[in-house]
Amino acid sequence: MIPRIPALVACLLAVLAGAAMAQPASSALEPQFATVAVPRDVVGSLAQDRQGLIWAGTSDGLARFDGYRLRPIEREGATAVQRNLGWVRSLAPAADGGMWIGTEVNGLARYEPAFDRVRMLGSGSEHPTPIRALAEDGAGRVWVGTLGQGLLRYEPKAGRFETEALLVDGEAERRVLALTVGRDGSLWAGHWRGLAHRGADGHWTVLPLPDGPIGISTLLEDRDGRLWFGSVDGRVGRIDAGGEPHWLAARFKGGAQALAQGQDGMVWAGLTDGIAWLDGASGTLLRQLRHNPHLPGGLAGNDVNVLLRDQTGAMWVGGYGVGLQRHQQHPALAVRGPDADPNSPLASSDLRGLLPRRDGLLMVATHSGPVALLDEQLRTVGRWPREADTPVDNLAEGPDGSVWLVANGRLERREPRTARLLAGWTLEGGRAHRVLALPGGEVWVGMQDGLYRLASPQASRVERMRRDDGEPLRGGVHALRVDPRNGQLWVGALAGLFRWDGQHLAEVHSAPGEALGFPAVLGLLLTRDGSLYVDTAVSGLHRLKGYDEQGRARFERISERMGAPGRPFGVNLHEDSKGRVWSQQSVYDPIANRLDELSGSEGPPMGTPRFFADAALPDGRLLFSGSRGLLVIEPLAFMPSRYAPPVVVSSLRRNGQLFQPEQDLQKGLQLPAGTRSFAVEFAALDYIDPAKLRYMMRLEGWDSEWTFTDASARFASYGGLQPGRYRLEVYATNHHGMWGDRPLLLDIELLPAWWQMRWAQAAVLLALAALAWLLLRWGVARRTLQLSRREADLQALVDQRTAELREASTTDPLTGLRNRRYLDSRVASDLQLSLRHYTEPRHNSRDDEADLLVMLMDLDHFKRINDRHGHAAGDQVLVEFARRLRTVFRESDVLVRWGGEEFLALARGGARDGAAELAARFCATVREQPFTLPDGSTLPVTVSIGFAVFPLDPDAPRAWDWDATLSLADAALYAAKAQGRDGFVGTLRAEGLRPDELGADTETWLNERRLQVRRGTAETV
Repeated sequence: MIPRIPALVACLLAVLAGAAMAQPASSALEPQFATVAVPRDVVGSLAQDRQGLIWAGTSDGLARFDGYRLRPIEREGATAVQRNLGWVRSLAPAADGGMWIGTEVNGLARYEPAFDRVRMLGSGSEHPTPIRALAEDGAGRVWVGTLGQGLLRYEPKAGRFETEALLVDGEAERRVLALTVGRDGSLWAGHWRGLAHRGADGHWTVLPLPDGPIGISTLLEDRDGRLWFGSVDGRVGRIDAGGEPHWLAARFKGGAQALAQGQDGMVWAGLTDGIAWLDGASGTLLRQLRHNPHLPGGLAGNDVNVLLRDQTGAMWVGGYGVGLQRHQQHPALAVRGPDADPNSPLASSDLRGLLPRRDGLLMVATHSGPVALLDEQLRTVGRWPREADTPVDNLAEGPDGSVWLVANGRLERREPRTARLLAGWTLEGGRAHRVLALPGGEVWVGMQDGLYRLASPQASRVERMRRDDGEPLRGGVHALRVDPRNGQLWVGALAGLFRWDGQHLAEVHSAPGEALGFPAVLGLLLTRDGSLYVDTAVSGLHRLKGYDEQGRARFERISERMGAPGRPFGVNLHEDSKGRVWSQQSVYDPIANRLDELSGSEGPPMGTPRFFADAALPDGRLLFSGSRGLLVIEPLAFMPSRYAPPVVVSSLRRNGQLFQPEQDLQKGLQLPAGTRSFAVEFAALDYIDPAKLRYMMRLEGWDSEWTFTDASARFASYGGLQPGRYRLEVYATNHHGMWGDRPLLLDIELLPAWWQMRWAQAAVLLALAALAWLLLRWGVARRTLQLSRREADLQALVDQRTAELREASTTDPLTGLRNRRYLDSRVASDLQLSLRHYTEPRHNSRDDEADLLVMLMDLDHFKRINDRHGHAAGDQVLVEFARRLRTVFRESDVLVRWGGEEFLALARGGARDGAAELAARFCATVREQPFTLPDGSTLPVTVSIGFAVFPLDPDAPRAWDWDATLSLADAALYAAKAQGRDGFVGTLRAEGLRPDELGADTETWLNERRLQVRRGTAETV
């Protein structure tokens, strides 16, 4: 009995530790919020207009958010100060699509969408007081709650303000904090001494509060018609069917500043101490959220003063130190973050392995070493009592319930409850990726280098598995799956796909034309219907269709067919009860033939996914580890979004400058004569993951085909159009890739110049006829001479106009550089000329003067410049960057604005050995002289460069075509970013290397011996 005492003590300690660390919350899943960057993280007001745009009053003034950027909304003025509306504490959408704006010192203002402008209305007083509340009633009147002038009523048709007498105990109450118009047309007002109601007859009723007068700072009419109210001393009350106000919950710390009802009926209360969730029926407190600095994706701050439920049902949160956040409640996705207790075994969110045990507990191996025990609600209930917290690579459960794990280079078998060591074996091969314990007693381990097998728990050593040719299987082994029908083991490895039949480890060979798109296998899945799915490093998901007559495997390339190649499907593969294939980043439905990508913006931010750390729970939930926590997926709750976001105009440009139309855009856009070019920036209002949206556009009357683009190029730019009528059509997908039916349809009329008018053309014809008559009168010779001069002048004018129009259509309107259209029209001839020097006998000298240098450049942290200094400053940086490009490159080189902050240079006739020097010189040109912003301040800017030389392989000049060379330059640019920015990475020469042989991993291709690579950083260039 003596040897059992330590085990019993360890078991007792585990139970006591579990009781001490058990969390009182019903669930360990934390609410998640996505953050929108706003100046100084301050938001005082929120609203959504009829189009769906989000409006926010920030510390830098009023702004409008389209999912991509905050656009300042300003009034007319000569200077930035005069244009700024200042601090805006209240907003109210107008029924006609406009926005009512309550300022701190300038009274009431109105945004008129028809003309994209703000009109100042004042307050009917020479000394406007701060506006705290706004509401528009069904008659179109605007009610204005102020601090000092009381309650005002603005009549838009008459353009005048009237004071509404709000009497409390016989005295006028001049401090109105909150307003809301009920569905019955009545008006509710929260003021400094309580609550008042104005009926349809215009009569005011003051409603006494249970504990005496107190300031009411926020109001909400819920979907059942009940009025909720919050007080400045932190209480929330409600008026039920009886008509008497009463308080619902205990007083919160600070004040209740905002109220909103969620799509599920729950009422949100914004407090100075976080957010309270209240039951919409009973009013009881369900949960209080506070800022937790250890919880990524949580509430950013505690002082919440504004809440907004948008048209899709999502909740927006704003406040002081909170900034602007969007609550991400996905029915199928959630994240279990780290515990707040630093002594918890799950205080770290970085996880290595997961094991659901048959007793209902979940074992979670952390990167720091401890193994936490979680219950069915994923609450921490204890620490697995190992004698040492060495990091565990991975875990598996044996047929007898024992736990198999790999830690510190050893395979161990332990008792599940006490963690007592039952046996151990030495392992080689680095870290373990997968551990698989079979019913017959065998244990398989996939390592960083090789596959290992323990024949039984009684075996004395672990055997390294060899291929049919006798050589050990080398490289990483990433996936192990057993076919229950025949007991065969499928092995996914860096070296390919293998199968163990009990005697031999044989490589699975593929049929020509139906092979895996990439040989490195990262994930495997055997579904209930017997299908084998294979995930590869570059070409993504595949399905084994069967075998040909020679027994070679035939694969269907699913990711490639669905338009999602270039990356793995997700490595950690699981099947749900509907037969769908899941990973932490994708879901494939073979019945619907649909592939959807999951993202942190759509659901919870799990951080960087961790391969080989995943599990399926008995109730169907799927678990995936990430650097910020545990992603929890409820597969049956997942449905692809069918929301069709509206496409709206974000901004207009004419001849490269911001353009404010003088007519209602709903009636069309009229461009004045002299318009050389115009650009329409657009956005689809899907705030879940705007970066994943795709667009297609065409200008009817000009474009013969649709142009498809992604979210990085959300503008339609045209130049060289003839006067006439056109229609711009822009369609968009939602974040799940479904095309919507709410397009942007903008009628455009380009007015002609006087010389393009019909009367002018008729006048010219008459003048020519008269001239001809005179020429006949004055003699053939003289008439011929005069006519020739006239014709030459007219032809010169036509040539000049034609050249101007052609130039505008191939030039970026902001920077004056060439655009993609120009490059597409020129690059083929340049490539052909270069190839001729390398392929034709008369040019067999192969001099470097025939090389083309393709250089991609990207401004570092450009989004930060826009966010901190504004888009005018960003535009100035782009213009100055273009100027510096011209100083370094030659006039014969083609300089292109490739998109956003990305530029491309195509240098002709230069030696390839000088490419690195050219890149270094331009990096220094950008770095050494700060950029001057419109306000006179300066800003340091750096650039990252990736380049490639064409032809890359002089001995096989056609091996790398233009697309392959451009893709290599793009990969080099990403490598330059990865090495720390402010530098370059480039490829000068390939020796017998084809594009399809180049690995997708950056470190792999950078170290390819057949590829000559040059790098440079700020310290080396």
